[in-house]
Amino acid sequence: MFKKLTLYTNQLEDMKGFYEYQLGFRIVEEDDSSFTLSIGESQLVFRESERAAVYHFALNIPGNQFTLAKWWASERVTLNRQEGMDEVFYANFDADAFYFQDPAGNVIEFIGRRSVDRMGNFTVDSLLNISEVSITTPYVKEVGEQIEEMDIPVRGNKGIDPKSLNFLGSGHAYIILVAPKRTWYFSKQRSETHPLVIELSDGRRINITEEGRFHQAKPAAPIMDKMEEIDFSGVAYLQKKETWTAARGFANRADERPNAVDTRFGIASGSKLFTAVVVCQLVEAGKLHFGDKLSELLPQTFPHFNVTIHQLLTHTSGIPDYFDEQVMGDFEELWKQRPMYLMQTASDFLPLFKDLPMLFHPGERFRYNNAGFIALGLIVEKVAGKEFTAVVEEQVFGPAAMQNSGYFRLDRLPGQTALGYIEKDEMWRTNQYAIPVRGGADGGAFVTARDMANFWNCLMDGTLVTKEMLDTMLQVHASGEDGDYGYGLWIQDQRDGIAKYHVMGYDPGVSFHSGFYPAEGSVLTVLSNKGAGAYEITETIEELRIKKE
Repeated sequence: MFKKLTLYTNQLEDMKGFYEYQLGFRIVEEDDSSFTLSIGESQLVFRESERAAVYHFALNIPGNQFTLAKWWASERVTLNRQEGMDEVFYANFDADAFYFQDPAGNVIEFIGRRSVDRMGNFTVDSLLNISEVSITTPYVKEVGEQIEEMDIPVRGNKGIDPKSLNFLGSGHAYIILVAPKRTWYFSKQRSETHPLVIELSDGRRINITEEGRFHQAKPAAPIMDKMEEIDFSGVAYLQKKETWTAARGFANRADERPNAVDTRFGIASGSKLFTAVVVCQLVEAGKLHFGDKLSELLPQTFPHFNVTIHQLLTHTSGIPDYFDEQVMGDFEELWKQRPMYLMQTASDFLPLFKDLPMLFHPGERFRYNNAGFIALGLIVEKVAGKEFTAVVEEQVFGPAAMQNSGYFRLDRLPGQTALGYIEKDEMWRTNQYAIPVRGGADGGAFVTARDMANFWNCLMDGTLVTKEMLDTMLQVHASGEDGDYGYGLWIQDQRDGIAKYHVMGYDPGVSFHSGFYPAEGSVLTVLSNKGAGAYEITETIEELRIKKE
């Protein structure tokens, strides 16, 4: 019954620390005045207020994990006790329960439903959904009747009783309606009237005001509505004067582990910009020049490719590509003859293109080229004397505070990383056999949304390259059907200046868009562990951003 519950607090930072770090709950949406927790099929929102507020709510857990859950909780919090006991058996509900409180004093109940079993140890992913929500109001009779009119029945045959606890709902989900000053079970906390919002699974919403009055409303949430419409799976992150971020879908579908705001995602070709940055850094250090030729830098590997670094950076070199996006439609087809698990370094890609003829005369036109960035990666390795990924991690990820980013092997992904999913005929599978086992100079890094914001900010403020070099990177060096291109990034113009500098990436099980909007200094990143969706959410957020200006 409960899709989302919004409560208020004047201790937002303490509450965020408690739920995220002390309990380990996953944050799936966040801005400067609220954060949203994933509670199985439900979400719990804490929104900032000036006034202290105390509530009671309950979370459903599998009945067979009750003892494990109690041990898990007792390692993190002090369980409430009553008459020497720290748990209770509810015969009428066929459930067991224990209680504790958060920094705001909210009384939290874990209810073990005896009819629900789940294998394995108890973790935050064992939480099923929100079970009970308390509404404290001086208008118990009035509010109760209004809720009944929503076809939410009162449990029992006595109707609404202003002097008692009233349970409205059925099964494992109830609204508890109570008058002020009643002591909550297993605590010394008394019920208080405070605002709250209950969003039901069918989209209807119950608003309770400061005074305890009821009104019903349909929420206006165009971004979340769009995410639901397209079944988006991933994270959207908008950094302006304030920061907003939201997550949806599963990082691991088999275990139903939800995406969170700090989940890592693959970004495919979006990481070409990292390659461009390290090349520009080497140029600034005097170790390379944009006019240097590939055939002279790597004569044994590319003796016939008389193309410059500038042309490689701008997709105007004309060298053959191992995956030509203008004539090839399925990236997976590449690995039928050469297994993806062999593709671990830039050199592993050479047999796919180094002996093929040139596509056109160097500098003649723009044609997006993945092999050109493989070549750039090999140049970086020769000049720097290190593996390409180590150079990026040292010269980009480190200075830009991209602490959660890296070039991870698909068969050795770290925690909090989303698996990429390929869907066909209403079935899904991971992308483990569809893309190279490890990313490199032409794509395949993993990042979080916050790390991408850090990257853009550090690129633009001179942390990664000088202002003079940044100006060079941001110039329009080439143009094609899909737009203008600088060094490693796309440039979208508008009448009164540059609208945005942006990158994108698409692989089986990956879609990604990220951009910097110079007029307002904002960053928008959308990461998805499905092959589509990032563009649609980016477009929706951009349209809303324009309307608000």
